[in-house]
Amino acid sequence: MGLQCLGCDKTCKIDLLKYTIMEGQLIYGKMASILRETKAITKSEKNQQQGFKFRGIDNVMNELHELFAKNEVFILQEVQGFTTENRPTKSGGTNTFTRATVKFRYITTDGSCVETVNVGEAMDSGDKGMNKAMSIALKYSLLQMFLIPTEEPKDPDVTTPEETDYFAMAEQEVNAAQTVETLQSIWQNYTVLQGDRRFIDIVNKKKKLVKKWI
Repeated sequence: MGLQCLGCDKTCKIDLLKYTIMEGQLIYGKMASILRETKAITKSEKNQQQGFKFRGIDNVMNELHELFAKNEVFILQEVQGFTTENRPTKSGGTNTFTRATVKFRYITTDGSCVETVNVGEAMDSGDKGMNKAMSIALKYSLLQMFLIPTEEPKDPDVTTPEETDYFAMAEQEVNAAQTVETLQSIWQNYTVLQGDRRFIDIVNKKKKLVKKWI
């Protein structure tokens, strides 16, 4: 069936069934209603180590929960992929860096939905890395979806993970290397250390040792 386009003089074909379904979806109106009623969220949390203020996921959820319930909208989440990496710290401990890609589906009572895909990154010395990464992804999905003003992308945790010691990471890899090719790859991966005398020395020392093995 053809309908006259508003933007041209031609009669264009339109899938009326699909058009009717899209028009009848409730989710768009409900999301707009939540957006209209969403208020600013102040930075009430404080990082104890660095002193900056931030808004954690709990601040965002406390503000939006009543609006979501009022408009009958809920969220389903699906982790599409994740990576973890152990990083040594200067004190000799280990932090686990987690990066998760999460799909969030905002659904209402008629089954209609809108989706976002967000990446969350977190560092943790225990087993909470994935939980933190998912919380961060959700926080930014909500902040961006409802245009809640934010100034700085800080992690929603009161404590800050200890700074990663890249030299310690590189040293571990160099010590484990068995071939010159592996050493060359390590050298290329750690461009930040290529001016560090310690890094240069351990690479050259291991290279001589590997050549003796050959």
